[in-house]
Amino acid sequence: MNKNFLSRSLTLLLLSFLCILNSCENNNEGEATQTTIKLTGIPFTPNCYTADGKVVGIDYDIATAALQQAGVKVDYKFANSWDEGYNATLNGKNRAMLTVGYSADRKDQFKWAGPTGQGIYGIFCNGESGYSFPLSIEASKTIGNIAVVRNWLETKTLEDLGFHNLTYYDTYEAALKDFMDGTVKYISSDFYHLLSSLPSGYYMDNVMIVTRYQTVYYYIAFSKDVDDAVVAKCQSAIETMIKNKTTVAITRRYFSIMPDDYIPGTIQLFTESTPPLSYVIGKDTARSIIGSSVDVVNEIQRRTGYVNKINVTTWVDAYSTPLYLPNSAVFTTARTAERENKFQWVGPINKDETFIYTLAGSGIDTIRTLEQAKALPSIATPKEWFTHEFLRNNNFTNIVATAITSQDALDQLINGDVQALYMSSLDMQWLVKQNGKSMSDFTQHMKVSDYEGYIAFSLTTPATVVEQWQRNLDAIKEDGTFDTIWEKWFEGTPMP
Repeated sequence: MNKNFLSRSLTLLLLSFLCILNSCENNNEGEATQTTIKLTGIPFTPNCYTADGKVVGIDYDIATAALQQAGVKVDYKFANSWDEGYNATLNGKNRAMLTVGYSADRKDQFKWAGPTGQGIYGIFCNGESGYSFPLSIEASKTIGNIAVVRNWLETKTLEDLGFHNLTYYDTYEAALKDFMDGTVKYISSDFYHLLSSLPSGYYMDNVMIVTRYQTVYYYIAFSKDVDDAVVAKCQSAIETMIKNKTTVAITRRYFSIMPDDYIPGTIQLFTESTPPLSYVIGKDTARSIIGSSVDVVNEIQRRTGYVNKINVTTWVDAYSTPLYLPNSAVFTTARTAERENKFQWVGPINKDETFIYTLAGSGIDTIRTLEQAKALPSIATPKEWFTHEFLRNNNFTNIVATAITSQDALDQLINGDVQALYMSSLDMQWLVKQNGKSMSDFTQHMKVSDYEGYIAFSLTTPATVVEQWQRNLDAIKEDGTFDTIWEKWFEGTPMP
């Protein structure tokens, strides 16, 4: 073989490899040039905004650092409006947009890297209202008009939830102005954006939260033409920044009081307040998340080498987010036939039985069949729990599933708002004790089902991650660690 030809071939191969590593492309003269991404966004404090003539913010700092590590040159400009920036990224070439909430209807429109930030969507009230907050989602649909920004994810989510009491604005600034001067009493907003946009002290003195309705994660949304290798390198850089706490340092630079469990991890973990499996103790910076399932999940994570924080939110939010969000999971999730193909499963991490309960002395005869239970005037259970699914699937017409938590459902029974309660045994025993009552204050009727609780991962979580978690759980059970955790919380109760 010609040695010069071989030398030239190896040189070209090496140059091609280096260009891939450094996200290079060729200009018309055949020279290697750095890929340039036209990056855009809108002012959204504290994620992306202007200070002292410079673009700054949580998402901006994390994204530009990740893009730089990916070998990408950034050309950043603010868009005049959300629609302008969004449509330019959707339809343009070599484009990207900051602080785009990842959602089910957007996931196929872009290529994604993140998350760079986390938000909490809620409805807020300015001043006195006559309501006792927080309200349920359904009750929030009956309050006065809520200021929203047209086409924002906050707004689309409320529309999807069936809200009709919305007043639309073209900009957040206009909506906030009317909220502050009393033109509208309520506003839908990301909590951190609202807190950062109001004058110092205004929120604490004037604003109350009506309800929380969604946890959202902000990503870099790339136009579909951007090379997969560029997006992958940016994603890898973000994950490295999360693991070495760079994202924490950047976030605290702009929002010093941000709780640890509101800063994104490499895997977004969700649970609800349902003692003794998972619940919050303490407040503010002293708050912590504890419970039997929390102990198991954290021990699994410890053995992977990195412990992600855990989000405690409503069950509806916790369950619905991993149905679309990459690298996410919800626990403790009953593994049922209806849910089987919606998740990847790690477990079991607990097991229990479900019963129908009534107040002792209520005069209700022993309930031995589902038909007898269907004949009751009403039966409560927490909204969208597997118990709620069971009642729906078995054609109960007397369901009262307005409770956000198991405590709310028990309160409905104790207060006489319903005649019966459908609940798991461990939940019931714990709640009865915490409320200073005895199981003798209630009548336990027929056992309805046995179930096992799992960690349910999104289908878009890499199978290798799920398999590693299952291996770690199996190891915990084999070496006795699981026994220790279980006995700590459920002494004398059989383990799963």
